Amino acid sequence: MLANYQKSNHFLQKVNPVAKLASLFVVIGFLAFVFDPWTPLCLLIITIMSITLLGNIPIRFLLFILLPFTLFAFSFLWIQVVFPDETGATILFHIGSFPVALENVMVGLSLGLRSLVFVSWSMLFVLTTEPTKLMLSLIQNCKLPPRFGYGVMAAYQFLPMFRQELNQMRTAHRIRGLGKPKGFKERVKEMKRYTVPLLASGIRKAERVAIAMESKGFDGGRDRSYYDSIRWTRYDVIYFGGILIVFLSLYVLRKVYTV
Repeated sequence: MLANYQKSNHFLQKVNPVAKLASLFVVIGFLAFVFDPWTPLCLLIITIMSITLLGNIPIRFLLFILLPFTLFAFSFLWIQVVFPDETGATILFHIGSFPVALENVMVGLSLGLRSLVFVSWSMLFVLTTEPTKLMLSLIQNCKLPPRFGYGVMAAYQFLPMFRQELNQMRTAHRIRGLGKPKGFKERVKEMKRYTVPLLASGIRKAERVAIAMESKGFDGGRDRSYYDSIRWTRYDVIYFGGILIVFLSLYVLRKVYTV
């Protein structure tokens, strides 16, 4: 399912992966200087709408992913309300013997919503970016050494293989009479039993891939041709223009309503 979203032909999928990665750091830098809850709330709504409308990601699927992180964001509010460094002056109500101040609630909401914005922008990047195009874009547009870029791409391709091998080993052990682990200690023993074969298999695969790459003439040099060329397009200009408009609008609104 994730691969289908990443490969679909919509606006966010056409934006250069480096542009989306850079925008993530821009958002982190922008929110580092924001302490009210309204700015991250507006940015969170805009981000969810953008992922849904411009990336064609179902909002139900997106909210399902964000649900566990909502609990994490709520922990910021709870800590600020129950265990504040300094209790605010405007007391709203009491939870047992703990006074709940409006200032602490606003700080907790700001921190919680800020964490949700970071997660939603990470989802925008992950759900609309193919890992292969990301590595190719880093190599072609950011001068990442090809030996590191192709090494990461090869390691990424190994992950599904490791899962398949783990399932095969578990099935083989069940046939030989080893039952399912019961309790934490047995699970730790099981993981130790699988670690060495998986590590040995990974080393063998890495060696074979390295030999295959060298036999094909790969020497880590930059003077090479690429099957898939990742270039800057008009979609990147529109993407950065939209982000600039959103941030300028939020900045102006903050100035107007905080005066």
